[in-house]
Amino acid sequence: MNLFGRYFVPLLIAVGVVLPASAEDCEQQPNMAAIRNCVDKQIEQQLATAYEDTLNFVRSKDQKAADLLVDAQTSWEQFAQDSCNYTVAARQTERMANDARLNCRATFVGARIKVLKAYRQEFGHAD
Repeated sequence: MNLFGRYFVPLLIAVGVVLPASAEDCEQQPNMAAIRNCVDKQIEQQLATAYEDTLNFVRSKDQKAADLLVDAQTSWEQFAQDSCNYTVAARQTERMANDARLNCRATFVGARIKVLKAYRQEFGHAD
């Protein structure tokens, strides 16, 4: 089993991030740095899609609520970044820091996607 399948797939499943079929392409990367970068891009794309879907839906119902969602997302991004910076700083080696950075971000993104889906449900739109 390769490193991608051994370490990252179980983590992403555990935090609720569902990788698209193209995620398997990350396995073909030449080294762990490239694998991390590939996975990170896919995680960020899922977050962007969930956020845009939610924002567009909320905006169609209530512009004031949509403006508040934009503010909330900006605040969440800062909180997630600060939290993951702490997580990385607490690691002893750069190798561990790189894994910690990706794991932390994946955890935050998985949780945020769940929250964004809940926001849509609150406005009467279930996925």
